[in-house]
Amino acid sequence: MHILFYGQQAYAQKDSITYNSTCSNYKIQFNSSIFSTMEFPDKVSWNFGDPSSGYYNNASIQQPFHAFSSPGIYTISLTVISGSDSATLTDSITIVNPLAFNFGPDIYLCNGADTILHGPVIAGANYQWNDDSLTTTDFLPVSKTGIYTVKINGCAVSDSIGIYYSDTPKIKLGDDHILCAGEILTLNAASQNAIYTWKLNGTVLPDSLGQLAVVAPGGQYIAEVNVPGCGFYSDTVNITFSSLPAPPFSLGPDTLLCPKEIYTLTANAAGANAYNWSTGATTSSIKVSQQGIYWAFVKINNQCEVVDTVEVDYRDDKALNFHDTAICKGSTLVLSADFGTGVYNWVSDPPQRDDQNQTGQSTYYVYEPGLYKVIAAIGQCIYKDSIRVSFNDSLLLDIGRDTLLCIGEEFVLHVKTNANSFAWQDGNTATDYTITQPGTYSVIAQNGCGIDTANVKIDFQHCECELRLPGAFTPNGDGLNETFRPLHPCDIKNFNLKIFNRFGQLVFESEDLSRGWDGYFRGTKADMGTYVWIATYANSKNDQRNAKKGTVVLVR
Repeated sequence: MHILFYGQQAYAQKDSITYNSTCSNYKIQFNSSIFSTMEFPDKVSWNFGDPSSGYYNNASIQQPFHAFSSPGIYTISLTVISGSDSATLTDSITIVNPLAFNFGPDIYLCNGADTILHGPVIAGANYQWNDDSLTTTDFLPVSKTGIYTVKINGCAVSDSIGIYYSDTPKIKLGDDHILCAGEILTLNAASQNAIYTWKLNGTVLPDSLGQLAVVAPGGQYIAEVNVPGCGFYSDTVNITFSSLPAPPFSLGPDTLLCPKEIYTLTANAAGANAYNWSTGATTSSIKVSQQGIYWAFVKINNQCEVVDTVEVDYRDDKALNFHDTAICKGSTLVLSADFGTGVYNWVSDPPQRDDQNQTGQSTYYVYEPGLYKVIAAIGQCIYKDSIRVSFNDSLLLDIGRDTLLCIGEEFVLHVKTNANSFAWQDGNTATDYTITQPGTYSVIAQNGCGIDTANVKIDFQHCECELRLPGAFTPNGDGLNETFRPLHPCDIKNFNLKIFNRFGQLVFESEDLSRGWDGYFRGTKADMGTYVWIATYANSKNDQRNAKKGTVVLVR
C-alpha cells in the first residue's frame, strides 16, 4: 500500500516507490513517480528499513542505491519536502536470494530458425525476461541473437545463455589461377561463427583461421567450414605458380576520396594482356564511385598472373553548418571548420586583426560584428561556408526540448549559448552532458548581458526497438563469440556501425545488421584491447532516429 501524507492528512495515491531488482547482495536502484510532480524538492529522505546496514540505511538523493545483505521483507519510506508541501510514501519489498538455475550450453542456429528457452517452473511466480518481448511466462520463444536471462519475482536467476544466429555461409575461393613466381595471394573463407579446416593436396594444414596465405608451389586448396547450427560447407580452388618472375604491379595505396568523387583504378604491369577485376570488368582500368575493397588479376604474357588489392573509402558527406548569430558586447565567438589536416582560408568583412586573418587554422575567433567566410581545402575536397555575426545586449541559452527516450538509450544534451560561463545543475561545465537517467536537467549561464537558466525534462520508456551490443568478443578461432555485432537486431533501418581503435582509426564499418567485425583490420589480426563503437539507426515503425556509442574489448 502506498500512502501519501500532506500536512496532517493521508490519501490513497497513485505515486509509488519503484526498484529494479529484489535480489540480496545486489545494488538495487530506487526511484519514485512523485518526483515528476515535485521536481525540485528542498529535501529528500529515504529509509530502507534495513538498520543492520548502519549508515547506508538512509539516503538523501532522488535515485539512491541500496544492497540488502539477507532475504526478508523490508519497509521502505520516502519523505519529500518542497517549500510548504511535504509528502511521505511507504512500501514493502521482498528480498530473495537469486535462484540457482542452469540454462545449459549456448545455442547456435542458422538465421530463420526458432528455439524456445525454458526457465525454472515456479507456481504463481512473476517472470520477466531481459528481451524486448514483455513475455511473462516461464518459457520464451527466441528468434534473435542475444544473451538471455530471466527475473523471477524481480530477482534474476544465477545463469544466462547465449543464442547465436549465423548467416548461411557463402564459401567462394574464386577461380583457379597460375601465379607468377614471388606473387602473394590470400584465400578468404571467413564466415560468421565458423570453424575452419584447410587442406592442400589432401593434407590438412595447421591453419585454423578464415584466411589462408598461398605459398609456392601451391596446388589444390580446400576450405572446409563448420558453422555451428548451420552445418558444413566447402569450396576448392587450384592455385599454382609459374617460373616466370612477377613484374612490379600495384593498384596504388589505399585511398580516401571526397564525397561523390569518381576515382580511376588502373592495372598497369609489364607484359599485361588480360584483366579480371573484382567488379567483373576485363578492361585495364575501372571507375570507382563507392567505397569498397577492389582487386585485379592481371595475366602476364599469357603465362601467369599478378594480383593486387586496394581499399577505397570516402570522407563523410558532412558540410560546414554556420548559422548567423548575435553575441553580447565584450564576448568572443569561436568558429570551427575542422575537417583534419588541410589549408584553411578565413576572410572577414570588415577585416579583423592581421593575426586573425592569417592564422590558417581551423578555428577562428570573432571579436567584432561582421561577415565571416572560410574555405577549407582538405586534399582535393573543398568546403565553404559563411556566417554573419551581430552584437546586441541579450543572452542566448538553449539546451533543447523535453525528450522521451528508450530505456537503456544514451542521450546527450548540448548547450547552445553565447554566454561567457555556464554550469549544469551538478556544477559540470562541459558543453555536452550525457543522460542515462530520467529527470529534469538545467543550465545556468552568464555573460555581460545577464544571467539565464534553461531546463529540460528527460523521461524513459520501454521501446519496441532497442539495439544492444556485447561488451567483449573473442575472435580466437574456437567458434565461440567470434564476431562483434548487435545482439538484438530489431525492426530497424538505416543502420550504421563504426568501430575505432585507440588512435581514432576506423577499423570496421557495416550497414548490415547480420555482418559483424571478425577482429581483422586490413587483412591482419587487430590488436587486443578496447575499441570504441558508434551505432546509428532508425525505428522502421516510427522513423525515430537513434544513436548509441560504447566500447568493446577484443580478447584472443
